[in-house]
Amino acid sequence: MNTLKIVTLLIVATLFGCTQQNETTTDSSVESVGFAGSPENSWVLGSQENLDTWIKWCDLHAKKDIDGILNLAWDSIRVKGPNNLTIEGKENFKSFISEWFKNYDVTVDQEWGIPINLIDKDGNIEDGNWIINGHKLKTRKDAEMTIEDNHTNVYIKDGKIRFFKIYNHSTTTSKMVSTTFSVDMSNYNEKYENVCINGTFNKWCGSCNTMSDDDKDGVYEITVEVPSGEIEYKFTVDGWNAEEAFEKGTPCTKTIGEFTNRVASVNGVTSLPTVCFNACSTCK
Repeated sequence: MNTLKIVTLLIVATLFGCTQQNETTTDSSVESVGFAGSPENSWVLGSQENLDTWIKWCDLHAKKDIDGILNLAWDSIRVKGPNNLTIEGKENFKSFISEWFKNYDVTVDQEWGIPINLIDKDGNIEDGNWIINGHKLKTRKDAEMTIEDNHTNVYIKDGKIRFFKIYNHSTTTSKMVSTTFSVDMSNYNEKYENVCINGTFNKWCGSCNTMSDDDKDGVYEITVEVPSGEIEYKFTVDGWNAEEAFEKGTPCTKTIGEFTNRVASVNGVTSLPTVCFNACSTCK
């Protein structure tokens, strides 16, 4: 499930690359969450409905639902992206995404977002919402995956996306390689329905990659495609009902912040050794 973490940010006016002439309403009772240019002109929290519109827009890209996307686009939509990309109008936007979807599979992994409105010193609030959004844009063609770390400033009014500008912070491209994972559950004594693999390659998604034990020997296996290079992962039970828990410094793991996960490096078709649940070695 794609969800956004609503966070409070201090946003300055230089974030935005578009000037809109907006209708305003007056409400002096709202509490500001930041300012734009001058403390007299503040940002206030905006509409969850418009935030949901942007999430829906992004989800439709994975489905390649051009009609659904265009239904959320304003007739005079304006898009600005990296490398001087500028798209004006719904027809030009339709041509762009049609060609894009023909050549690539596209997913947008949401990371954070906040809807905001500008309110001036007299309490006048702009009619539409700005959505400030951070996400990973993943585009795949054949066995090659490109991941962009982006943030986007989006303007939505009357349920239509009117403008957005994409800021790219980093881009990585890697080959997708077939990797087999296997875990021995013979030492796990709790009841469970299924065993799952979770990692950086599937956004720690819970039960979306369920493993199988076809010969009923207690060893569960799955083969998935992962980006070449370093991956982090762990085995879990019934989605996230239970998970492996490693101490910092365990040989087969890597610790970042509060999380300690299994780590592996894959550069081609790989079959990782069978390990015991919650251990770096085979079951004894």
